This record gives sequence, structure tokens and C-alpha cells, in this order.
Amino acid sequence: MAGSFSYDTLFSENSSDTPLSAVKHAKYDFAVAYPAPETLPMDGLIQALRTAVDSDSGKTAREMAYYPHQLGSQELREYTSAKLASDRGFTVGADEIVLTNGSGEANGLVIQALTNPGDVVLAEDFVYMGTTNQLRRFGADIRGVAIDDGGIIPEELDEQIATLTAQGEKPKYLYTIPEHQNPTGSTLSAERRKAILDVAHRHGMPILEDDCYVDLRFEGETQPAFRTLDDSGIVVYVASFSKLLAPGLRLGYFTATPEVMRRALGFKIGSGPNQFAALAVEGFLRNNLDSHRDSFNPVLRSKRDAMVASLAENFGDTGATWSIPQGGCYVWLTMPETADIAAIRDEVFEQGVGYVAGTNFEADASGRIGKNCARLCFAFESVQKNTEGIALLAQLFKQHGQM
Repeated sequence: MAGSFSYDTLFSENSSDTPLSAVKHAKYDFAVAYPAPETLPMDGLIQALRTAVDSDSGKTAREMAYYPHQLGSQELREYTSAKLASDRGFTVGADEIVLTNGSGEANGLVIQALTNPGDVVLAEDFVYMGTTNQLRRFGADIRGVAIDDGGIIPEELDEQIATLTAQGEKPKYLYTIPEHQNPTGSTLSAERRKAILDVAHRHGMPILEDDCYVDLRFEGETQPAFRTLDDSGIVVYVASFSKLLAPGLRLGYFTATPEVMRRALGFKIGSGPNQFAALAVEGFLRNNLDSHRDSFNPVLRSKRDAMVASLAENFGDTGATWSIPQGGCYVWLTMPETADIAAIRDEVFEQGVGYVAGTNFEADASGRIGKNCARLCFAFESVQKNTEGIALLAQLFKQHGQM
């Protein structure tokens, strides 16, 4: 029998040896990025799927006999068009929407369509690591944009672009999560969005808007999308059904100018996303969107309130600060500058509390500004566990000399 075959000299230069390991969860898991599991409408999704099949089994069977349309389910795209008009206030037709396997695929397709290796791309100083990983994979040189509690600071953005352009490094585009930002929880005001659009037009710089958390607002007013404020084509709009319903459904979408759509689709492998999932999502949301949001947003609010109250009780006299988001899933904790909670993250995890250190969200991956910060997901755990877990986190930080 021949010995084991070796691929050592055959792997591509771009491949990496990625460990295959099961996801570990701490007793108090604030490291995850999931919405409240008890709000997942499993019965409703199953019933919606059953209704769709029963109403026209022949049509459903025909659709299942073929690979989905490249743009995805016609019915779900039509529903998405109507939802964008009613919820976000801009109008695009069903054929201007591309359904994808989650918003991650949507972002990835657009990134590939717009990015050459070495291109400078801007994003919030702290921003979702899934997208920065994709940007780096396709060769982007990511630079962080100054933020405060209200998100991107337009004046700082304008100055940064002007400086980079003068140095021969004009940014290609801006990636931003304007509503309930991941990881900080901030929301850009309408005034800032208008100012940022002015900056973008002045410098000829597109905006890749990731609006995946917009449905998870439980207080305050939803702000108009960049795409709502501008129909020139400078905004590429990405959103998702994953946070609204269930991450496991893996359904997102994007809309852009026809030329951007065609270029992005040139990088898509295979057909549109799962037709069965699309049937369930469209059928459920068409009849239950408002009632579903009305049921899960109070749950999110109660969990946020529990975490924020426990932070006040256990971190109130430590010099720490934290965000109080009006929606989404995350609180952003900032310890005094002398703290290094990134260095102790693994030990604290093993002792029972999971969080994601701020260094993981640094746009430029410099390790300079995030060591004293952490993203805490309040949506996944119960109210009681949010309260208990934050109390334990304070004890562990004291034990490790960080407060």
C-alpha cells in the first residue's frame, strides 16, 4: 500500500492552514454575535414554508428542480423591494436586488468588484472583523476613521481623505455600519450622514453601507439610510435577514447601480441562495414582520438594560465607560487606558466570561487602540445571565489586576 500522499508543494500561495475546531462558549457568553435565541420564529417559519408548498406544490416543485436564479428568489426580492420602500424610504425594483448567503457574501462580492491589491479603504476605527478580514483577503489597505459616541466624525473624515490624497493614497471607498454599529453600538445621525455624503461626493468616494442591524431598534428613531438620502449611485446598500430572523438562514442582499451589480455578480460562484429558506422568509415576513419586531425588540431592551445596570453597579467607580445603544446586540466597554483586557481575554474566558477584545476590531490591525476595550453581546444571554456575568467579569478583571 502506498504511503500517505503529500500536498506540501501543491498548495496555492493564497491558501492558509486553517484550524478546524468546534466553537467554544463560556458560561456567560458575551463574545457571540447572535440575536436573542428565544425570539427565533421557528414555528412561524415552518408554517410559512408549509403554506407556500401547499398553496402551489407544482410551482414549488418546479423551482426546487432547478438551481435558484442568479439574483435569488423572485418573490423574496419583490418583498425586499417593498420592505425597503416602507422601512427605509427608497425605491428599487426586484431586479435591482441581489439575494446572497448572508450579508457577508454581499459585502464580499462588492469588495471584490471594487478592490485592487493595495487600494486604501476607509472604515470606522473599530469595525466588524468579518468585513475587515474580507478586505484584507482581497488586498485592501484599511485605514481607520476617527469616531466618537455618535459614530464617524465627518470633519475628521474629510481631513483624512484630503491628507491621504495629497500623499498619493486616495481612498477607494468607505465601508461603514451606520445603525447600531458592530462593535460600538453607535448610530450615525441624519445630520452626520448628510455631511458624510457631502464629503464622499467632494472626493468621489463611494460608500459601502452595511445596514444589517437596522431592524433591531428598540428605542429612539431609526435614522435614514445613506441610500435613502442619496440616489446618485454613490451608495452601495447591503442588509440582511439573519439578525431579524435567524443567522442560520444565511440570507442577505445588496442593491447597487447596474454596473456595480454586474461586476459583483462576476465573482459569485454558483446560483442564488437557498430557495427553501427564501420561501420561508418571504412567507413569514409578509404576514408577521411588525408583530415579530414588536415581540423581540422588548426582549433586546430588557437584556441591554440588565447589562448596563450591572456595568453601572460593578464598574461604576473604576473609570470605565460603556455605550448604551438604542438597538442592535452590543455594548462597547472601554476600560482606563492603562488596562490591557486583550491580554487576559483567554484566561477570563476559561474562568467563565466570554468577550471579544477591542484589538480584534481595529480597522488597521495595529494593536494600538483596542487593548483596553471589549465588545459585549447582550442579546444572546438571558437577563439574569447578563446581570451575573458582568458581576463576574468585574471580579475577574480585579483578579487579573485590570481594575
